[in-house]
Amino acid sequence: MEISSIFSSVDSGVGYSVLQAEMVEILGLKLECCKREGITVGDGTQIEVYKHDVKVDVANQEFGATIGFSRQLGIGFNIIGRLSIFEKFKICFDEPEQIVEFFPK
Repeated sequence: MEISSIFSSVDSGVGYSVLQAEMVEILGLKLECCKREGITVGDGTQIEVYKHDVKVDVANQEFGATIGFSRQLGIGFNIIGRLSIFEKFKICFDEPEQIVEFFPK
């Protein structure tokens, strides 16, 4: 199986991880084949997200996570949110150095 690296920003204020729709092709998935849901983003608008259960690797820990993909993610980068990810780690945000560290529980 081919491994793909997808770079994302971490946001502790976000529930679901949401990636740009183009990322679904990199992972070999179909965008519309899974559960569609509307989620509210930071400016109060709703975007359409397609949720997929995918295998992820964070801090050398491989596990399944529910990740959303959206054509409407208008911020220009991918977001890692709390659900399916944060509960598996202790997370250190070093704001001055702009570093986020994930420590497996």
